[in-house]
Amino acid sequence: MNKPVLSLAPPAETARGGPSSFRTRCLLTVLLLLFCLSGLCPLPSARAEASEAAFLQDRIPAVKAGEQKPAAPPRIPVLNYHSITVDPGNRATITPEKFAAQMNYLKDNEYTTLTLRQFADIMEGREEAPDKAVLLTFDDGYADNYEHALPLLQELDFHATLFMSPGMTDDGYFLDWDQVKEMHEAGWDIQPHGMTHPHLPLLKANDQLNEIAEAKRQIEERLGTTADVFCYPYGEWNQTTLKLLKEHHFRYAFTIEQGVTTPEQDQLKLKRIFVNGEESIDRWISRLEK
Repeated sequence: MNKPVLSLAPPAETARGGPSSFRTRCLLTVLLLLFCLSGLCPLPSARAEASEAAFLQDRIPAVKAGEQKPAAPPRIPVLNYHSITVDPGNRATITPEKFAAQMNYLKDNEYTTLTLRQFADIMEGREEAPDKAVLLTFDDGYADNYEHALPLLQELDFHATLFMSPGMTDDGYFLDWDQVKEMHEAGWDIQPHGMTHPHLPLLKANDQLNEIAEAKRQIEERLGTTADVFCYPYGEWNQTTLKLLKEHHFRYAFTIEQGVTTPEQDQLKLKRIFVNGEESIDRWISRLEK
């Protein structure tokens, strides 16, 4: 019986080329690897990384030394208050005690209350917003704002904005002109909320015009100020309302749509944060700082 023969020959393909051909191919392979590792011929992965880096560099603006990245647009919480009184079940009212707790929270946590001029300068990019900016607004012109808000805000050195309806100053439930004048002299911004707090979209154009233009005229004449920031009664408006506000050079108008105010919003449709007098201070803080 023949014994098996163990062959030491190279594989058939190498054998066909002969020993010399095999050694030549090995040498060429070693030289190619050394050439690539030397950096003269980047490996495929290196070429891909270099190509990706060049692609990104072309599309991402370089930040020069000493430059800062563009700041994010300011976000200003505009708090929307109404009456400060005890009226259980009425979410639009807040007790004097709860109101004082909220104002003291703003003071203790170093919030900056804005005037309307400061608010406009921030919105239009002329001034940087403080780290904790807030705009306090009071709708309707309730007489209890004079009794409870005015002295507390004076004590805390806070600014505020009052949106009033001049046609309601003879009603004892609302502020009279003497009280409004005193609040204005104390640093409050006084702005129109319609003459009689109507549902504007239900009115004809001429009646809307009277509600808007006459409120503006009376405030400006009585206080010697510029009344160019509007607040929609009941948060309601239509295209006629917007047209009239533009024609009478109103810079801003506030709605009751919920959220913080930013420069990206339509200047005549600015958001606010409704202050619900029935909710806890923790819930109020979470909406303020959201």
